[in-house]
Amino acid sequence: MDLETFPAPPLDPTPDILNNLRIRLRDALHERGLRTKEMADLPEFPSITEWKAAAQVLLKRLDRDSIRVLLMLDEVEYLTPDNVDVAEGGLPQIAQLLGAFRSLVQETPNFTFLLSGLTSAITEGGRLYGRPNPLFSWAKAYYLAPFLRGEADELATTVGRKMGIDIDPSGLAALQDGSGGYAFLYRSLASAVVQSLPEDAPSRTIRAGEVDRAFLPWKRRVAGNVKEMMDHVKRYYPLESWLLDILIDEPESFGELAAVDPQALQHLLDLGLVIEVDHHYELNSLLELMR
Repeated sequence: MDLETFPAPPLDPTPDILNNLRIRLRDALHERGLRTKEMADLPEFPSITEWKAAAQVLLKRLDRDSIRVLLMLDEVEYLTPDNVDVAEGGLPQIAQLLGAFRSLVQETPNFTFLLSGLTSAITEGGRLYGRPNPLFSWAKAYYLAPFLRGEADELATTVGRKMGIDIDPSGLAALQDGSGGYAFLYRSLASAVVQSLPEDAPSRTIRAGEVDRAFLPWKRRVAGNVKEMMDHVKRYYPLESWLLDILIDEPESFGELAAVDPQALQHLLDLGLVIEVDHHYELNSLLELMR
């Protein structure tokens, strides 16, 4: 389910989410010839307790046939926008809904749920809309970090080989440095380099020189994408964004200031925006695309 399509706080999205979930689960079960009675019998806009009670019965029956249910909620940042008080705002239903999901995970062996989006804030605060956060210290956050050099090399050489393109070590290093290892940027830069190669050459090989020649035009084309990425950091991770500015302008002060909030520093490391090298911190080369 894409949460972008539902109302966002300060409006309450929970009635629409539950109704859509009722319909989607009912239809998915029907398509597979599975039991739908519990979802079909629910009212059009069930309460959280009504939906949870029906889901408990349904999941126990499905478990007898080894049927598992995975609920995936995308664009989770729409539940915790930056213009509302996520900790003490007046929408306890959102915390109650997530609490119902957590309870189902703990009580039924065949249900789990996944949240994805631009921020992990919904799992990291002790309070959520005036209630204890049911996901705090329970949910596990996984960051889509940049490719490691070995991962990027393997992907690029495998895909390149299928296209009749060789990439020598200097070319692989230049692709990694130019994109910062971020999947979208890496693929985009590699594509720009491939398009710049002569089609009639007997051997199509990417070296550092080919990457360097394609880099500046490509940098201009992706400037908007990079700005949007950094704007997301500023919007959802304001302290981390401030620390990035410190590392850019006053790198000698970064270590001391970052030590004051180790969680913010860990976010920067998890996001791959900052790299720890020999007990000091450096910017990912992605930040060079902002200059």
